[in-house]
Amino acid sequence: MFEQKFLRLDGFTKAERIGMTARVSEAINQAGAWITDFHLYSNILICINFEVPSTNLEKLAVFLQETGLHLSQESLEQLIPTNDSTLKDKELVGTLQITFVHNEPDLLREVPAVPG
Repeated sequence: MFEQKFLRLDGFTKAERIGMTARVSEAINQAGAWITDFHLYSNILICINFEVPSTNLEKLAVFLQETGLHLSQESLEQLIPTNDSTLKDKELVGTLQITFVHNEPDLLREVPAVPG
């Protein structure tokens, strides 16, 4: 039975959050991958879920690094093309966690009162 490889990528940046998020989104698209979901954790972190063809791992590595995002060594190693024939022409599922390094306070959002 085929065991799917799951990519767990992480990196950090001191760049402005909204601009970096847009650049990373574009990089994922340029690599022939697509974003399936994302979760924001205040202004500290974003976790992006994506899928990428196994043949596009090297492109993804290049485009992500061109954004100025600092990927961990473990992340870069996962993006090295493999000779594993079970992964050839497969769609890989993964997450990219980006930590934003800054001195800004947490984002505060008003929670509407619930009647009752």
